[in-house]
Amino acid sequence: MPERNVATWNALVAGLVKGDKLFEALGIFRTMQRDNVGFSWVSLTTVLSVCARLSALSIGKEIHGQIIRSSDCPDILVLNSLLDMYAKCGEIEYCRKVFDKMPIEKDLTTWNILINGYAINGSMNQAITVFERMVEEKFHSDEITFVSLLSGFSRVGMDNEGRILFNRMSLEFGVNPNSDHYACLVDMLGRAGKIEEALGLVKKMPTKPNGSVWGSLLNSCKIYGHVPLAEAIAKTLFEIEPTNSGNYIILSSIYSNAGMWDKVRFIKELMEKKGIKEKDGFSYVQIRGKIYLFRACEGFESFGGSDEFRSKWDELTNEMEKNGVFVRGFNDGTIEWVCGHSERLAMVFGLIRTGDGLPIRITKNIRVCGECLSWMKHASRLTKRKIILRDTNQLHRFDRGNCSCDDYW
Repeated sequence: MPERNVATWNALVAGLVKGDKLFEALGIFRTMQRDNVGFSWVSLTTVLSVCARLSALSIGKEIHGQIIRSSDCPDILVLNSLLDMYAKCGEIEYCRKVFDKMPIEKDLTTWNILINGYAINGSMNQAITVFERMVEEKFHSDEITFVSLLSGFSRVGMDNEGRILFNRMSLEFGVNPNSDHYACLVDMLGRAGKIEEALGLVKKMPTKPNGSVWGSLLNSCKIYGHVPLAEAIAKTLFEIEPTNSGNYIILSSIYSNAGMWDKVRFIKELMEKKGIKEKDGFSYVQIRGKIYLFRACEGFESFGGSDEFRSKWDELTNEMEKNGVFVRGFNDGTIEWVCGHSERLAMVFGLIRTGDGLPIRITKNIRVCGECLSWMKHASRLTKRKIILRDTNQLHRFDRGNCSCDDYW
């Protein structure tokens, strides 16, 4: 192009983000900075959304600094993106400070972001307090508001409060529950062990249950080991979502937990026959302003066979074994070392590349497994590091051997 302006660059960055090319988008933004192109609020809004997805806190803070130094008053879109970035990076205190000091009038999205921020960080009492204040200030809650609250109740096991809110939605706030709200309530009841009640709710839904609703129930079967019901639900899911690998993986995990290895092999063969591949798991970790990506099952290859990584990995493994922690897994009934999960690779890399005492922030593109949650708890205790791990479901904070989810996830 003979001439380029900020709008041109913004379009390029937005296109890359839309295509999930997040690293390339950040690279283009760095080029804009290096070439003194300047920026608009649209530029910063877009890049902050990338920082939120990657938990790139240091880059997000850098952009916050640019907003503060600007002589222009920021618009509501960039401030909302800033709030979302801090919340999804686990810095809910920063999020609240930005919210309280906003120089312009808040909109419904602003309130929803803060409510969701508290919800994903497991602070449901604060989320409810913000919701009540929002209502007092005459903002009309919408479907997004209640998805945030109901999903938050589900994560922390507040099923009674969740049911009360679900009933208030239409009666008090004029918001009719949709499939997402029903999925939250089904998940909430299922996690609490009230699977029969959850199944009854599904059967009474005013609309046909979608994959999200049945998927929530299937996950509950995994938690409590209900194999026959899981098989019936999976059969329905295979018809609704025939190419969704996650449903096959959950059913396989249920069989595995029950020691039904022949059924595990059957699911594997069924996936191969249908050409269904398991979604690749990968994790991001940011070190000194640079973002590193790790893929599941790459193991030591992620580090080019680095002796330093092998040494750190062995050191951590040996310490866990000395403390009675079993860090191996089972595959078709045989014992094997489980070292390829991407979040574990990212965590060990963080240990090597960051100074003592600094927190390690990891983002995973799929839900973390129970074994890795346990591994992270022990790793945080042995290394005396805080680990912030966000997956597609919630944000976990590990510190001194404990997790913010209290093993309710």
